[in-house]
Amino acid sequence: MKLIKNVLTSQKAILLIMVVILFIGLSACKKDNPEPKDDTSQKITSYIRFNHWVDGVDVVYDTVKYTNEFGNNFSIETIQYFISRVTLVKENGDEVVVKDAIYVDAKKPELLFKKITKSIPNGTYTGIKFIFGLDAAMNQSGAFPNFPETAMEWPTMMGGGYHYMKLEGRYAVGTGYNFFNFHTGPLNGAENYFSVSLPMNLKVTKNEFDISLNMEIQNWFRNPHTFDLTTIAGGMMGNQAKQQLVKENGVDVFTVSY
Repeated sequence: MKLIKNVLTSQKAILLIMVVILFIGLSACKKDNPEPKDDTSQKITSYIRFNHWVDGVDVVYDTVKYTNEFGNNFSIETIQYFISRVTLVKENGDEVVVKDAIYVDAKKPELLFKKITKSIPNGTYTGIKFIFGLDAAMNQSGAFPNFPETAMEWPTMMGGGYHYMKLEGRYAVGTGYNFFNFHTGPLNGAENYFSVSLPMNLKVTKNEFDISLNMEIQNWFRNPHTFDLTTIAGGMMGNQAKQQLVKENGVDVFTVSY
């Protein structure tokens, strides 16, 4: 009886050792052949790029070489702005929001494009739409706590929040030059942002896209309203009538290419 008990004990020990060896072997196999990771999201990269033109040609900065509709000779020195609620529209009417807010500084190459890493449903997109500026829900003081967006803060005495755009430069006066600040934003409760909707025929086949939004700066100063830069030399931030004119001129400032 004692012999049988010892044999059974030995068999249990051998079985236990075999189980341990088998477990170690399986663990080693898993390390040698790890489960493949789904890194599709890391490979998907879409781009929204920004171009800034005068008369259809890339801006040359800090040189008085352009003439607007009114006849002012002018230069461009600063172009900074927000667009928001960037949305692609499919041919069946479905909408895909690709970015909540984008800040652009035309003089900084790293801020002339926005990388989108979310997967975009394949298909044909017949339009892109966005808000120029920030709507009331987004345009809250402190919403953008970091530089350079903080440099776009709108004065608290005028309602707070952020500029929609700073377009700055110089214009010729006699033998000299004066500065102009073509700034737009919300003014004491008046919301001066506006919607832009652009038609296109974009085919997305790999869950990503690459498009360019092109700003024609001359259009800020014409159609339907012609701006004389001498009338805004002292600024226009506190002038709602001027803000409304900018809003109405801005509708045809952008085109899209892809």
